[in-house]
Amino acid sequence: MACLFEGSLVFGVGILAILTYRFFIIPMPPPAEEIMKRRILLLMWWIMGRVTKLRMWLGRGHEVVLLRLEPPPKQHTGDTVITENTVLGGIPVRIFRPVGTNTSDEKLPGVIYFHGGGWCWEVWEGYDSVLRILVRLRKMVIVSVRYRLAPENPFPAAPDDCFAVTRYVLENRESLGIDQNNVTLMGDSAGGNLAMAMMTKLLSPSVVRENLPKIRNLVLIYPALQAVNFRTPSYQKYRGSNVPTILSSELMMKFYVAYALGMEIVNIDELLENSHWTKEVEEKAIWLENDNLPAQIREGANNSSKPRLENPTLAKKLNKYLLDPLFSPLLADDSVLKRFPETYILSAEMDPLRDDSFLLVNRLDRLGINVRHRHWKGMDHAFVGIPDLYSNSQKALVEIVEYLKEHS
Repeated sequence: MACLFEGSLVFGVGILAILTYRFFIIPMPPPAEEIMKRRILLLMWWIMGRVTKLRMWLGRGHEVVLLRLEPPPKQHTGDTVITENTVLGGIPVRIFRPVGTNTSDEKLPGVIYFHGGGWCWEVWEGYDSVLRILVRLRKMVIVSVRYRLAPENPFPAAPDDCFAVTRYVLENRESLGIDQNNVTLMGDSAGGNLAMAMMTKLLSPSVVRENLPKIRNLVLIYPALQAVNFRTPSYQKYRGSNVPTILSSELMMKFYVAYALGMEIVNIDELLENSHWTKEVEEKAIWLENDNLPAQIREGANNSSKPRLENPTLAKKLNKYLLDPLFSPLLADDSVLKRFPETYILSAEMDPLRDDSFLLVNRLDRLGINVRHRHWKGMDHAFVGIPDLYSNSQKALVEIVEYLKEHS
């Protein structure tokens, strides 16, 4: 009995030592803010990753499915925001609006929100707190879209669902209590990708002929905008299992592959080396080259986008998806992008997606679009969505609302 106790004690001390080591070994660059909170979050994320690897080894399923986070619904008794779960355009949504508003009399600014989660995670419920904060900060109506998820429902299921809701909202603003001249598309991460894809689709010739109302603003929060050049400085910098962010470059590749191919798996290391590169990719990726980035972003990085070794099989399997402007909206034609509304782009420093925002800012600036770019040097991917952990989340949400007020 004593031996069993001693063995358990040694095991417990060993586990504690490993967790303590992991807590302090995570590198925190000089600009990092809220370091202790971030270390706790990243330690929990590391533990979850190890459990997922074990479940995969036991043959339990696809990695992005096993990593799914399904936040439980929270109680918001006495809140000044009310919600309604309903179906618009055949797609489940949750509508947020201030208490006491009368949809027949008072028309409020409207936001169509697309959640993040790599197109794969059921985190729709977890956006409740963030969207309630937005409505408390400004009286408006937010429609949060519960689109179908990959890998069970790969591309184009998500954009199809999002467009069904977008069209419905634009055609039914009156009954929803939304100001007909003040609708914003907004999304974060994968949702930022979908928000820009919706903007791109609304401006395509076939949809323009439908005479849908114009979008007032586009708000993109650390968006995933291109799945073509993975040798940008930020994708190079945030590779590996020991990076100061919950979104490593490798995890982003797994999301993109699941979004494109469903349950099929490819070599993500080859993808990160741009082994899917072809002549067609090179011709279409002119705006995605690293020399379109600011000099300070490129400093110390490999500026070449071309791979050391091309893989035609990988290219054939993936490029029909990666080169689609609804999948990689940064590949949209100039004739579409130059008609974009005023755009707010938020990026985070410690994020493999960081450079996507800088590439979009560069391109929209060249086309004469009014863009406001807010870059958070001290923060990591997904920080805006964790208001209970990061005070900077609250600050970022206030800034976004102030922008919307200015551009109403």
